[in-house]
Amino acid sequence: MACTGPGWHIPGQADILTGALLLALPQIPLSLGNSVLATRQIAADYFPERGLTVRQISFTYSLMNLVNPFLGGFPVCHGSGGMVGHYAFGARTGGSVVLYGGLFLVLGVFFSQGFQQVVQIFPLPVLGVLLLFEALTLAALLRDVSGSRTDLLVALLVGLLCAGLPYGYLVGLVVGTAVYYAVQRGWVELGK
Repeated sequence: MACTGPGWHIPGQADILTGALLLALPQIPLSLGNSVLATRQIAADYFPERGLTVRQISFTYSLMNLVNPFLGGFPVCHGSGGMVGHYAFGARTGGSVVLYGGLFLVLGVFFSQGFQQVVQIFPLPVLGVLLLFEALTLAALLRDVSGSRTDLLVALLVGLLCAGLPYGYLVGLVVGTAVYYAVQRGWVELGK
């Protein structure tokens, strides 16, 4: 089996337009909420001494998405769920992500032809358990707002909107932001 690396690809104007309309534009609310804001908050909760900023996360996120198309890739993001999942399973340094990324590079470069078969034999219950622990760890982070009934209600409202509506993440982002500012200005009272 010959080993070939990713090929160089120069996106055409049609590729850029299609990617912007079909991939980037719909991804903006999710990217802002999950990939930038939530990831920064979780980094602050787990690693307060690091002082990670929204600007730093946004820079690496942007850089990845500017390089990927030239290697034939598609938009990618950080994710608060991934950070929580790594942390829940014991990762406390960036080395875990380097090992994880290295594993994917080896699989992609050396075993890309058989990757479809490997994915099909991976036991789905194991993936389900991993995702369950990640979801429970994310839900446990609500304890930060559980002291304030208003903040908890806003968080639950946003969660329900995101999970239950078409374009829920966009709706949750807009409605959650509007409700938060309405409560802050005293226009709405959700409870004490």
